[in-house]
Amino acid sequence: MATEKKLHTIIIGAGTTGLLVAQGLKKANLPYSLYEYETDTSYQTRPREWGMTLHWGSEHVSNCLPPELVARLSETYADASIDPTSVKGLPIYNGKTGEQIMVMAAANPCRVSRKKLRNLFKEGLDVHYGKELVSVSIEAVEGEEGEKVVAVFKDGSKAVGDVLVGCDGARSTARECIVGKEAAGLTEVPLTMFNFTTKFPAELAEKVRGLSPLFVSAIHPDHGSMFWTSIQDVPSPDPSTWLFQVLMSWTHDPLPSHLQTYADRMAFFKSRSETYAEPWRSLGAAVPTSTNLPMDPGTLWEKASKWDNRDGRLTLCGDAAHPMTPHRGQGLNNALQDASNLVAALITASTNSSLAAAIDAYDAEVLARGTTEMQISYKQSMFIHSWETLMQSPMVKMGMHQAKKEEGGEGDAATAGAEEAK
Repeated sequence: MATEKKLHTIIIGAGTTGLLVAQGLKKANLPYSLYEYETDTSYQTRPREWGMTLHWGSEHVSNCLPPELVARLSETYADASIDPTSVKGLPIYNGKTGEQIMVMAAANPCRVSRKKLRNLFKEGLDVHYGKELVSVSIEAVEGEEGEKVVAVFKDGSKAVGDVLVGCDGARSTARECIVGKEAAGLTEVPLTMFNFTTKFPAELAEKVRGLSPLFVSAIHPDHGSMFWTSIQDVPSPDPSTWLFQVLMSWTHDPLPSHLQTYADRMAFFKSRSETYAEPWRSLGAAVPTSTNLPMDPGTLWEKASKWDNRDGRLTLCGDAAHPMTPHRGQGLNNALQDASNLVAALITASTNSSLAAAIDAYDAEVLARGTTEMQISYKQSMFIHSWETLMQSPMVKMGMHQAKKEEGGEGDAATAGAEEAK
């Protein structure tokens, strides 16, 4: 009869992925330690907030969360009054004429708040805040049987366990510790985004939500930029209180050098908005000029390849394993599947089964699925910003369904589709 091994898992990163892994291990009665580099104050008060699209990945949540938290998932919705099953598709418009181009297919999509989702997922968990990872090693530890994983933090403290999983996001320090800094490096692609939240006058807020209650995209044929709005929070029935997420993105080579100050970025945003049809022209005009516009590059892990998991002791999960561009809305959903799969692998390894075999299988699936989606999401990002290739983009052919390996195409992720999109 199999006996249970109490494998202790060190989780680096208390974002959505790390929290869900911790919940799954707690549910399975397996020990874990959860470390987050932000302080307990900055974790809650950081000014930047955004939403994520939850669709096919929702089926993996219940594998890790206890039933009482699964029942409260709607608390994380940007608008809890919307039943995801009532949303049949997401509209895409011609930004110059205002005409609808298509409706992108999606399986019961909903917008969730990153902050609300993290707060629900961390209920009942013990998080060690202010822990910035510095190094990871596998070594003999006094008082412990056999070799252990040792994580060292900037404050000099250490964590000792049997397995370490990096859940610390796209710019993962854990990934650097596992594969080396050069191999872990991200590739920046010729794509830039303004991504921020704001409120609109009541009439305008109602107008844009009249196009879709979740989010609306407009693509401008003249300069290939995208103007995207989504609902972020609905604190009351009064539309003037509704918070929206706004994203404007465009491709370039190179990045315009005049966008280094907030004033320059706002001037660029306003000028681009003026070229759009209604309601996007008015939406752009309504953004307060005092708003600071964060400017983010598009990135992905082009160098992703099989990593040395040291006999199953070191692995990656979520954006740390497959950072991708955001235009197909797949990051959260793949991260949820990662968390569910990893917990299942650790449950298997907690019996007399081989830890190395369980994590090898987990790693292989995550790498294959993640690489496929990085390629497709990058192709999506490049194709939708060019009017000539828009209708050949993955969102037209696939919608938002989970990618299959044969849909990923061939070639380097950072060049897939880029030549066609020029």
